[in-house]
Formats: sequence, C-alpha cells, structure tokens
Amino acid sequence: MSNLAYQTQRQQQEPKQTYVQQPQAQPRVRTSRVTKGEKILWSFASLLLIAGAILMVSNYASIYKVNASIQSVERSISYENKVVDDLKLQVTELSAPNRILKIAKEKLGMTLNDKNVKVLEN
Repeated sequence: MSNLAYQTQRQQQEPKQTYVQQPQAQPRVRTSRVTKGEKILWSFASLLLIAGAILMVSNYASIYKVNASIQSVERSISYENKVVDDLKLQVTELSAPNRILKIAKEKLGMTLNDKNVKVLEN
C-alpha cells in the first residue's frame, strides 16, 4: 500500500515545470569576411585600374593632338603643291618658243638665222 499512497500523492501534486534558462543572446561581434590583406589587394587593384584608365586617356589625347598637327601639315603641303603646279604652268607658258622669238624680235631687235641654229638632243 505504500506504493499506492505514493502514487496518489504524486498525482495530487502539480507537476513541476522545469525552466531551462537559455543563455542570453550576446551581441555578435561582426567579423568581416574580407580580411585586411584582401582590402589592401582590392584597393591596390582599383588604383592600378584608375591609373591605367588615366594613362589610356592621356595617350588618346596626345594621339589626337599629333593627328591634328599631321592634318595641318598635310593641308599646308597640298596648298604648296598647288602653288608649285601653278608656277610650273607659268614656266611652261613663259618658255614657249613663239613667245621667246616674239620678245627677241620686238624688244631686242634680233633676227633668226637658220644657218646658225644648232639642235641639241636631251
């Protein structure tokens, strides 16, 4: 009977609830997934990229300046070639044999003697 009494006593008592105390959530210390060395490498790579971009832009600017000066020289050369062609045309007009004979007869009073003419071949 002693067992019965013990069982009834157990039933009459309210079951004890056990509370398990959970550890308080401590604020996490955020550890960065990017290490200091990686940050240095990324900053170095970005500086190299920026320096490369600046170098490319400066090279393109200098190439543009050189091309502009080349075009200017080509324009002056074409102008000078035109002047030279005009002068060559004047030389051919002024060295025409009929014109020379006319000037020799009118201004200098010379006459053409066919016996004294020698023909030279180039």
